[in-house]
Amino acid sequence: MRGRLGSSGLLAAAAGLAAPLAGCEPYRIEYHRRPAFYQEMSEEPLPDQVVLPDGTVVVYSERGRNRNDPIRRRTESEEFTLRAEREDGTVELRALLPEHVLAHALACIRAGEYRLMWDELVAERTKLAYAEQGLGFEDFEAFMVEHRVELARMLNRMSLGINMHECAQGYAAPGIYRVQFHPSVVMNSDGTRQFRFTKVDMTQEDFQLRLVLIH
Repeated sequence: MRGRLGSSGLLAAAAGLAAPLAGCEPYRIEYHRRPAFYQEMSEEPLPDQVVLPDGTVVVYSERGRNRNDPIRRRTESEEFTLRAEREDGTVELRALLPEHVLAHALACIRAGEYRLMWDELVAERTKLAYAEQGLGFEDFEAFMVEHRVELARMLNRMSLGINMHECAQGYAAPGIYRVQFHPSVVMNSDGTRQFRFTKVDMTQEDFQLRLVLIH
């Protein structure tokens, strides 16, 4: 019996607060819960707060929002790790939430761990689709290397924006869960595209979320 992804699939933001200051334009503050593993998977210290282009101030705290969600409760336990070493020395990538898939993909691209990404993170349906076209790991690796900078930049922004109003989430097709940028994030004010890749599709396999497609 396959597991099911939570209905929301993300950590929702707390309600924003508007606060006018004397002599200043009103601004908005949003409080977001950020999973602790974000810092573990990041090469740089993450900011405690950021200011969005529209002036919104986003303040982060590291903790799960819904303590009654069994999946999130499991990911917050001391026993759960995103990367684990098996007895034979191989590495296992664990992904129970969309955030985990994004974090793994970004970390593998940054480290050049394309074989690990293929073996552990890429969905079987994607590997079958490659095989039907006479393609395999070498073609996947070539694509990742060619677009490494664009993919990493997009995944980094999406990993931060998934808990804010920069991303939308939901089922794009039966069994396919999609995280995608809102159009306002993709397009610059002059009409040019800020990101070439804007969507990440995932699916569940053996109670784990796996990467189907980045497009």
